[in-house]
Amino acid sequence: MECILVAYSEIWLKGKKTKKRFERILLDNIKKISNEFSLKIDRGRIYLFPKEKSSKERLLEKLKYVFGISYYALVKIVHFLNLNELGNNVAEMYKEQVKGKTFRITARRKGEHAFNSMDVQKVVGEYVRKCGAKVDLENWDINIYVEIANNVAYIYDKKCSGPNGLPLGAEGRVLVLFSGGLDSPVASWYVMKRGCKPSFLFINLGGEQNLNNVLNVCKALTDKWCPGHNIDFMVAEGVEIVERIKKCVAPAYSQVVLKKAFYKIAEKICKQKKLDAVITGESIGQVSTQTIRNIAAIQEGINCLFIRPIVGFDKEEVVRIAKNIGTYDLSIRVGELCNISKGAVKTSASGSDVEAQYKKISGAVDNVSIVTLTHSHAASINIPKKHEMINIDAQSINIKNLDKGIFYVITCKEGVLAEIECDKLKSLGYECVGIKTSSYNKIINKK
Repeated sequence: MECILVAYSEIWLKGKKTKKRFERILLDNIKKISNEFSLKIDRGRIYLFPKEKSSKERLLEKLKYVFGISYYALVKIVHFLNLNELGNNVAEMYKEQVKGKTFRITARRKGEHAFNSMDVQKVVGEYVRKCGAKVDLENWDINIYVEIANNVAYIYDKKCSGPNGLPLGAEGRVLVLFSGGLDSPVASWYVMKRGCKPSFLFINLGGEQNLNNVLNVCKALTDKWCPGHNIDFMVAEGVEIVERIKKCVAPAYSQVVLKKAFYKIAEKICKQKKLDAVITGESIGQVSTQTIRNIAAIQEGINCLFIRPIVGFDKEEVVRIAKNIGTYDLSIRVGELCNISKGAVKTSASGSDVEAQYKKISGAVDNVSIVTLTHSHAASINIPKKHEMINIDAQSINIKNLDKGIFYVITCKEGVLAEIECDKLKSLGYECVGIKTSSYNKIINKK
């Protein structure tokens, strides 16, 4: 017989009531992958008995993305009366596989027995050695795991690592301020690993293309790491807030006030939906709004818990983790808002000064529209051969000089302000697209 052994470590260390609750949540999350199995639970192990081959294959493919799992393995089940019988059975299983190779036996035992784990390793190892193999406890070719529960042994030689942590949903619900760039998906993953179920808030300062790019990142993250869960993705339209900041706020405070607006919108949603905390992808000193003094000044007067899972990470660490969790390739397509400040940015603002500047645009924040979206695929960028490029990093757009018979490509360093300007032009009847300058150069070079 075969089954899938699922091991968890941190859950096993909890108190009795908490452990039972976490085990139930973990099982519910596994059932969201496939519920075509029977099971039993025994001291830090879940044994899944799939009813169909397709269920087994799906579980083996997806369990590595289930938070709370330490590792899992496809195992052979052996019933035995004594260690000699067990050793003979294991040797029969592995006689062809170990011939001419080095191996070791790793035993784990629970229940009442006349032998200990070391005895298992010695006896079973001797039977396997007689198949033409050599014992090597340090540099083995094959590690044969023998886990014994009473008179049943579970035999395997390949472990698949899980993400560890706590089961998704075990530690409450949180709101993630989600830009779709490198940082916020990594921050989301870390808080999900600690059992928090996320809702996502994207404050859209660009056009439809950028929104769809962010949706693609969110879908990649949640499809892989939250299978079967209903996840909210909310969008707040922030273009009007940016326009008000440009008109009303002192330039040195523009970026800081914009971040304060983000916090205020998140606080409002967090309270309305009774969520437990707001999650951000901020890292100390990464940009001007993320100095310790600015973070403190921005958060002053915000009455909900903010958690910053990657506050001590550098960019190289974030990139490495983004690649590991599967969001990197999509995140690098997402543009960030080009600097809306003119001149130097305040890096050590006071809470009172930020609040005074924020009050100038608070009406736009209070009236921001928020909608919940489902995922849609990002539209491809199509640039005709005959077009005119306008780079708004170097110049502003003078509508009087534009011709509605010409297709315009609006570019800027990060692409977001270019999309905003493009949306304005489209509303006036112009044909255009807004993208990053680097993306435009790549497209033109290919042509």
